[in-house]
Amino acid sequence: MSWESEGENSHFVFLDSTNLRERTIHCDPDTMSLSFGKKQKGNLHVEGKATQSTPTSDTWLCVGKPHVFQKYQVSSPSRTSQTKTVQGQVVEADPTTGQIVYLVRGRRFYLTISPSEAQEMADALSQMQAVSIDGEYRYDRIKRYYVKD
Repeated sequence: MSWESEGENSHFVFLDSTNLRERTIHCDPDTMSLSFGKKQKGNLHVEGKATQSTPTSDTWLCVGKPHVFQKYQVSSPSRTSQTKTVQGQVVEADPTTGQIVYLVRGRRFYLTISPSEAQEMADALSQMQAVSIDGEYRYDRIKRYYVKD
C-alpha cells in the first residue's frame, strides 16, 4: 500500500483482494493528511467507502474519511487437541482400570492413565502418603489412556 497525502493529486493505492488489481482512490489533501498523516508505510489497513466517478471509469473517489489502522494478531501457544495439563492432589487410584481421581481447588477430576502408574499411586495412597500429579498428558488412541509427555 502506498499514498501521496499532499498536493493536488492526493491519493492512496492498495491491492483489491476481490480481483487482485491495484486500485487508486483519490481524496482531498485535508482528508489524506488527517487519515494518513505521519503513519509508517508498513502493515496498514484501510476501511472506508469509495465511489467511481463514472460507472465504467477506473477513477475512484473517497467518500468521507477512511479509517487507517494497523492489524495485530494475538494467538495463544498452539497445543494439540489431545493434550491436557494436569496438576493436582490424587485422592483415588484404580490399578485395574488405570483411572485416577485428583482434586484441584476442591473439585474432583478424572483421568485414565497407565495401570502401572495408577498401581504406584494406589500403593502410595494405601500407605497414607500424599500423592500429587503434575505435567502434560497426551491421549494415546492405541493404548486408550493418557501418557505423560
